[in-house]
This record gives sequence, structure tokens and C-alpha cells, in this order.
Amino acid sequence: MTTEAIVIDLPVTSGWYFGGVRYGLEPLTLPNPEVADDDLPAGREHADYRDVGARILDGDMVAGDESEQEIFWFRWLTGHQVSFVIWRLMAGVLRDMDAGRTPPSIGCRELTDYLRGYCAMLLYTSSCPRQVYQSLIRPSMYLQHRCFSGGWAPDYRPVRDVFRGRLPSGTEYLREAADLATAVRLYQEIHEGVAAKLVPDGPSLLRAAASAGRARGIRLQDTRLLGLLYDNYFLTMRAQVSRQDIVAQLARRLVAISQDVASNGLSLVDGQPTVELSSAEVLACAKRLPQINFRVVSHAVGNRLPRLDSLTAQAPLPGEHRGLRAQGG
Repeated sequence: MTTEAIVIDLPVTSGWYFGGVRYGLEPLTLPNPEVADDDLPAGREHADYRDVGARILDGDMVAGDESEQEIFWFRWLTGHQVSFVIWRLMAGVLRDMDAGRTPPSIGCRELTDYLRGYCAMLLYTSSCPRQVYQSLIRPSMYLQHRCFSGGWAPDYRPVRDVFRGRLPSGTEYLREAADLATAVRLYQEIHEGVAAKLVPDGPSLLRAAASAGRARGIRLQDTRLLGLLYDNYFLTMRAQVSRQDIVAQLARRLVAISQDVASNGLSLVDGQPTVELSSAEVLACAKRLPQINFRVVSHAVGNRLPRLDSLTAQAPLPGEHRGLRAQGG
């Protein structure tokens, strides 16, 4: 696949760039998870990431009359695509730590910021009202496969241990590892809260199919096929694309997400407050979504963006012990 088949132009000026129309969608192209960045073709270097970072931090408002379904469908698909890129970036950090190319303290720091980025995407994708999830999103997954499951995500498997609280070896006594463990606990809290909000009285599609006997005769052993079905649902393709082009696709999505949140806000609960989504840590994560996303893209481009504290001088992110500071919002 050539770069002409991938949308990688960086959104460096005001206005909506993404998907050809407000809240439109774009396919995401990633390498297969087992392909390391060192094995990828060289890509073009971008000189405009400073402007992109500023747009992520301060999304411009976009007027429009899009329906609730259009906005939340955009959030569901695009937020998941960002998550896939974050997982890939985390896997790269783990490989570099294992090979001795990245010191444990720096690796833990990057993993922490990436994990916080995934927490922010969990809140973003699940921000829809329960009715929209039950009437639009859940049925669409069922139509893709009656047992559709997040466990099929190809890019999740290499980083699954981190999300389960198994930190990289040799980091047990590092201060940065304590920050990473705090981020893991935040993820677990948000994950439980999202399930309580969107499916309070019911099981996942996979468990529902099993309990109803609908899973009989369905082959679930072919992980490659299940990964293809999962990618297809989230408009994700696999090809040998460069790291620079991966990051450009990430940046396009994070700018669009900042514009969406600036225009529409981010609602965490629907009806009665969900206890798991009401803690100070979760609310702080939602409030600082632009700053968290800025750090994700900053690490992705090799920390060549300005430090956050040179752009904003506010309180640090919750649980953070480092000198880097972020906007309070």
C-alpha cells in the first residue's frame, strides 16, 4: 500500500479536516502487530507537529447540526482507532525496554502517558447515552458477529499484561513504575464504570451468545479471522506503513476529537451517576483529555513537541510525581 492510499495530511490550520465532512470517518492503516517499527519502510518527516500539538490542546469549535447518532458513532469508531494506535505505541516501548534501547524509567514514563491516553479514549468512546449504545452501537457489533468481543483486537494482545497489572520486569522499585501502576488502576476503574454505565443489567455479546446457546457451532479458535472481523468493523486495514504515517493518522484523529469535545463537551454519565465514573481521578482524566492526548502525540513523535509546561502552567495530572505540568481546564 502506498502513502497515496492513506490520509496523512496534518491539520495545522483552523477548520475541520477529518473525514471530508464534520464527524465523518476515515479508514486507519496499521502494520500487523508483530511487525516492529524497525522493519517498516521510511516515511516522510513532518515539520508541523508543533501546530498540531497546539490544536490538540485548544480545539477550535465547529458549528453544525449533526445528530446525536452521528456524533456518537464518530466517537465510537474514531476513539477506538486512536486506542489501536496507542496500543501499538505501547508495544513498541515494551520491545525497546526489553532490548535495552529504552531505560526502564523512561519506558515506564511513556507507558504511563500512553495508558492515560487509553483511559481518555475509554471515556470518549463511552460518552454516549445508554439508549444510543443499546439502539445503535451494540446492534451494529452484533450484526458484525453475534459473539463480537473486544478481546479480538489484534493490537491489544501484545500489551495485555500491562493492562492486567503485570509491569515490565526490572521496574518494580522505580518511582515511575508506581505512576504506571496508578494508571493501571485508573484504567481498571474506568473499564468497570463503562460497563456499569452502558450494560448495567446484561452480559457482553460473547457471554450473551453463550448463555443463549447461540454460540454453538461458531468457530472462535481462528484468531486471525476474528482479528480481521474486528479490524473491519472499526475501518482498520493492515499494510506496511511507516511510523511517521502512523503518527500522522493519530494526529488527525486527536485534532478532530479536540474539536468535537470543544464543541459538544464530554458527558460521562447517563441518568443516575455511575459510581465508578464519579471519582476525582476519573473526572480529572476527562477534564484533562486534551492535555493527555497532547502527551500521547508528543511521545509518538519522539518528544519533539514543546513541553506542556512551556505552553500551560497549571496543576499536574492526578497521581503524577514528575515535573511536567498540565492545564487544569
